[in-house]
Amino acid sequence: MARLSVGDEAPNFDLTSTEDVVLMLRDEVPRTAVLLYFFAVADDRGRGELSALAAAARGLARRRTRILGVTPLKPEEAKELQRELALSFPLLSDDRDFARHYGVAAAGDEPAPPALFLVDRELRVVWLANPLEDVGAALGEVEKAAAELPAPTANLPRSVVNRVVNWWVNVVSRRRPAGSAG
Repeated sequence: MARLSVGDEAPNFDLTSTEDVVLMLRDEVPRTAVLLYFFAVADDRGRGELSALAAAARGLARRRTRILGVTPLKPEEAKELQRELALSFPLLSDDRDFARHYGVAAAGDEPAPPALFLVDRELRVVWLANPLEDVGAALGEVEKAAAELPAPTANLPRSVVNRVVNWWVNVVSRRRPAGSAG
C-alpha cells in the first residue's frame, strides 16, 4: 500500500492495548490529537525511542496530544515492555498489520523501520516521519505541529461553549469549598 502524506485521512484501526481494551483511532481523535509511534522490534533503538516519547508525554499532553505505540509484539510482550520502561502511554498490538495501511512495511527479512504520525481531531495526518530518523528532532517538530492544532472546542457553536462555561461557573464552582484550588 502507498505511504500516507500530510493531509491524508489516517486509516482507522481497532487494536488491543496494554490497558486490556480495544482502542479505535476514530474514538480517540475527537478528544485529543494522537501521535502514533510504529515500531517493529524492542531493540536498543526502539527502547530509546519509547523512552524519549515517555519523557515528552507530559509536554504533549499540555498540547492536547496523546501518544499510542503500535507494534506487532504480542500483548503479553507489549505489557512487559511497557512495565519495564515505565511508559505512561499504551502500546497497541498490531496483530492484523494495520501498519501497512500507513505505509510502514518491512523490506524483505528486515523489520519495518520506526515511524511517527501526528493525527488531528478530524482524522487527518498533520505531520509525519516515515521512516523516523531522529526521534529528538522529530519530537521538537511534533510539539510545534501540535501547538498549531485548534482547541477541541474550536468547532463547537458559541452557544454550546457558553452553556459549558455557565455550568462551570454557576454549578461546579459553587460545589467547591471556599479556598479550594482547581
